[in-house]
Amino acid sequence: MNLEVSTAVQDGVVKLVFKGDIDMSSADRFRRALDAAPAGDRLILDLTGVDYLDSAGVKVLYDHLGLDPELIAEPGAIILRVLAITGLCDRLTIRNP
Repeated sequence: MNLEVSTAVQDGVVKLVFKGDIDMSSADRFRRALDAAPAGDRLILDLTGVDYLDSAGVKVLYDHLGLDPELIAEPGAIILRVLAITGLCDRLTIRNP
């Protein structure tokens, strides 16, 4: 499945909404979306529409840590498990959508 990305900005908070799979074939698109996000106080990644996150997507998240003042993830249950297994739950702010 292709990765779809949409962006919303409200009160200095940037929210990127992803839908689809984040894998080897879409990791570059995922990275470009994070890199292109408008500067804000916080960056929220809505991952509730993501059904699959492989190591290529996990690497993008690790690479992006520290680049944003606060990186917040809103994962669904499947992606939350991946974030927990990879240790990203300890490095990101996890929030229920």
